[in-house]
Amino acid sequence: MHDTRQRRRRRYGWWGLIVLLVSACAFSTRVAASVVVPLSLPQLTRSATTIVDGVVTEVRVVEGPSGAERLALVRVTETWKGTPVETLYVHLPGGRLGRTETIVVGAPVVHAGDRMVWFLDTHPRGGHVVLGLHQGVLRTQAGRDGNVLVLTPPSDAGARGDLRRLPRRLSDVAADVRALLDAGDQP
Repeated sequence: MHDTRQRRRRRYGWWGLIVLLVSACAFSTRVAASVVVPLSLPQLTRSATTIVDGVVTEVRVVEGPSGAERLALVRVTETWKGTPVETLYVHLPGGRLGRTETIVVGAPVVHAGDRMVWFLDTHPRGGHVVLGLHQGVLRTQAGRDGNVLVLTPPSDAGARGDLRRLPRRLSDVAADVRALLDAGDQP
């Protein structure tokens, strides 16, 4: 009787292992990873076709070719590079349509009323797209002295995690971008 129990346990153990392996193969999903290379202020300035300081006035979710995407309507305060316009649309990946949500890690989160500096490229379906996902959107904030401040990317490529980076006045960042453009650091 004891020998019969051991055989039964061994048999159920093998069946359990087989079921586990078949389940793992049947329900496995493809796993992919991405690496975002940090972009410096000169790289963003050079790569952008349009650079603007603007306020988000509306964000709506639409069906895109690979899931939901957000369209942010931006009222342009000042154009630093490109053709001056009053408003422009920016395509942002991700969003919720009905019960389906598309999440893109690293995509900028924007809301109506946010003031940002946008480093943009043209989008094939019209409008614009942000360079480097979140790297091409610099969020502004009001300083204690009333100046508008922005945290800029490092001046040197690959200077990740530089603890000396502090929020700077928006007017100083605009001057840096214009100096880069005047120096011929553009496409």
